[in-house]
Amino acid sequence: MTWVLIAGAVALLGAGALVPVLLGRREHSSNDEAIAARSRHNQLGVHVEVLPPTADERAVALLKQARERWVTAGGVLAEARTEEEFDLAERICLEGLDLVARAGR
Repeated sequence: MTWVLIAGAVALLGAGALVPVLLGRREHSSNDEAIAARSRHNQLGVHVEVLPPTADERAVALLKQARERWVTAGGVLAEARTEEEFDLAERICLEGLDLVARAGR
């Protein structure tokens, strides 16, 4: 009789351990979106982490805006758990990269 109680307790603990894992899978996206978003974030960071000295005020303003996008995307990435959140971070980074390209023209 004791072995039935022990087996039941083990099964209950096992099920309790699996429930958060199975539920958590729905909240997490695949790694593809996370990798793409982090890659864009790093790419943007290369251009705006340290702003180069330039006399062109227009370029400085655009690079500052791009840096703001980089910081914002970093905050989104820190909290991102779903595909939509990673996609949002990537879109923010793409906006920043567009600003960097416009500053170089």
